Amino acid sequence: MSDRAVATDAHPAQIDGGSSPRPVTGPRRQLVPLARRLALSVWFWPTAFAALVVGWRLGSPEMWHDELVTVDVATRSTGQIRGMLANVDAVHGAYYLFMHGWTTLFGTGPAAVRLPSALAMTLATACVALAARRLFDHRTGVAAGFVFALVPTVTRFGQETRSYAFVVLAAAAATLFLLRALERPAWWRWAAYALAVAGIGLVNVVALTLLLGHGAAVLMHAWRERRWWSLAWFALAAAGGAAIAAPVILRGMKQAGRQVSWIPDSSPWTVWEQAYGSTLLAVAVTALAAVGVLTRLRRDVAARSVSAALVAVLPLPVILLASTGDINYFFSKYLLFLLPAWAVLAGAGIAVLRRAPLVAVALVVVAALSVPGQLALRGEYSHGWYTYPQARAFKPLSYSQAARLIEADYQPGDGLVAGGPWWWMHEPGVRYYLPADVAPRNVFEQRSAAQRHELFGAACANPASCLRDEPRIWVLLPTITDAPLAGLPKKQAAVLTERYEVVRVNHATGITVALLRRRG
Repeated sequence: MSDRAVATDAHPAQIDGGSSPRPVTGPRRQLVPLARRLALSVWFWPTAFAALVVGWRLGSPEMWHDELVTVDVATRSTGQIRGMLANVDAVHGAYYLFMHGWTTLFGTGPAAVRLPSALAMTLATACVALAARRLFDHRTGVAAGFVFALVPTVTRFGQETRSYAFVVLAAAAATLFLLRALERPAWWRWAAYALAVAGIGLVNVVALTLLLGHGAAVLMHAWRERRWWSLAWFALAAAGGAAIAAPVILRGMKQAGRQVSWIPDSSPWTVWEQAYGSTLLAVAVTALAAVGVLTRLRRDVAARSVSAALVAVLPLPVILLASTGDINYFFSKYLLFLLPAWAVLAGAGIAVLRRAPLVAVALVVVAALSVPGQLALRGEYSHGWYTYPQARAFKPLSYSQAARLIEADYQPGDGLVAGGPWWWMHEPGVRYYLPADVAPRNVFEQRSAAQRHELFGAACANPASCLRDEPRIWVLLPTITDAPLAGLPKKQAAVLTERYEVVRVNHATGITVALLRRRG
C-alpha cells in the first residue's frame, strides 16, 4: 500500500453537498503522523508486547526470600541502609536506595514493588530492537525485540523485586549507546555510554565482563574504519564508568565470600537453560544466533556480525574461568545481562528469512516454544523456582497462608517466636502479609536486623528474661512438623515448655504455625 493510500485511509473525504474535502488541521494533523511513525518504528511493537507480557500476573506470585529481603531493607531509614551496606549486600546498595524512595512514594504491595523491574525490562526490549537495527536492519531489530520479550526469564525477572532487570537494562543500553557513539562520535554519546557502564557496575559486578566484548568490537571498528580515536574514547568512557562504580565494586569484592559462596557448581549447559527459563528456548536462541552469524560472514555486514558475536560470547569463558576457584560466578541469574546480545543474534537468524510472513511464522514458533516456561514461571510459587527448568532448589513457602492463620485468631498482646534459619525470611514474610494492626512482638529478639545493620536480628542470650508474660505466643517454623518446640533453640524451647502449652498446630505450604497458651 502506498503512502498516499495510507493517508487517504486515515483521512476519508467528507462529502458535503459536492464541496471539496476539508483539510485536516490542528492537533489531529500532528497526531496521525506521530501514530504512524510509532507503528512503523522498530521498537514500538516489541516493547508494547514486552509490557503486556511482563505485566501479566505482576502481583500474583507469592513474594519469596530475595524479594522480602528487598522490601525489608528498602523500608529502613537511609542511615540504617548505609550501615547495613558496610556489612553486607553492598552490591545491591544502589538498588536498595532506589527502592527506598520508590516504596516511600508507592507503597510495598507486590505489584508496586515489582513495577520498577517491569519498566526496566520493557525499556531493555526497546534497546535490544534499536541495537539490532543499527547492527543489521529494521527486520532484524523487530525480530530481536520480540525474541528478547519471549524469553521466559526476561518477563519472569521483569517481575522480580531485585536488581536483575536493571542489570539487563544497563547492559542493553550500554551496547546501544556504544553503537551510537561509534557511528557518530560525540563526547556526550560517550558520556552516555560511561553512565550505562556505571549502572552495570553498581548493580552487578559480574556483568562488567560485557566490556570485554565491547572492547573487541571497538577494536574491530577502529581497524576497519581507521578511527583509532575510538579506542581512546572507549577506554576513557569504560574507565570513567567503572570509576563511578568503584566503591561498590571494591566493597562487594570484600563481601563476596559471604554473598555468593553458597552458589553450587552446575554444568555450563544446565546454567544456560536456567538463564533462559526454558530448554527449548535455550536451544532455539542459540541455534538462531549461530545462523544469524554464519549467514552473514560473506556479506558486507560480516564485521558487524562478528562484533555482535564477540559481545555475546566473550564474557562466558571469562566468567567460567573466574569460577574455577572457591566462588562460583557462573550462575543463571548472573548471566541474564547477556540475553540482549543473544536476542540480537537470534533476531539476525530469523531475519535471514527476509519475507515478513516467514519472519512472523518464525516468531510464532519461538512464542510457542516459550509457552511452557512462561506458564511455569507465573505460578503461585514460581519466584522461588529460579532453577527452572531443572528441579526446585528448595520447597515453596506460603507466607500469605501462614499470615491468614495468625490473622484469623490474633489477639492483642500475642507474642511470636520464629525458629529455623533466618534466610528463609519466614518472619518478615508473614509480617509482610499481615494487616498493620496485627503485629505480635518477637519475644526473643533482643535487637532487630535494622538495629544491627544486618539482614537478621539478634536473639536474647537469656530467653527467660525477654518474656513479658504474654498470654499467648505464635511459633513459626519454615518446615512441616507436629512438634513445633523441637524446632527452636534449646534454651528457648525449655523456657516455653515450662511456661506454655501447645494448643494448636496448623500447617501452611512449607510453614508450621503453632499457638501456645500460658499455663495456669
